[in-house]
Amino acid sequence: MTTIERRAADRRERRRSGDDGAPNTIVWWHLANVIDLIHFPLIIALVVLGAVFFSGPVFVFLLTLMVTLQVAVLGCPVMWLTGQLRKVHDPDYDVKWSFTAWLYHRYGRWVGVAVFVFFAALTVALRIVLF
Repeated sequence: MTTIERRAADRRERRRSGDDGAPNTIVWWHLANVIDLIHFPLIIALVVLGAVFFSGPVFVFLLTLMVTLQVAVLGCPVMWLTGQLRKVHDPDYDVKWSFTAWLYHRYGRWVGVAVFVFFAALTVALRIVLF
């Protein structure tokens, strides 16, 4: 059992017993929102401005590398982080950070591997065709 799961179990037990001595963890929820507010526009700006100013092979390589790494870890690590921060505040929060990870957990290893191979091949094919 992880630390978050232990805290969630303790919090549920306190709710059942009527004890309201739970610590204030709303700061974690707000931190996750701030990270999201910075993360999304930053990524969009990097892609758009990167295409404008660095429209050569270096930009294409970096963009391909970022997409391939996100496929390799089955999603965006920043989305996972913000989901975990929200879960610290609300243990019942369902972290939905990656469709690929959901497929992997729901249908098993072979589906996860197949999705990874598909997206990796698609990334490489688009790189070859477009650039």
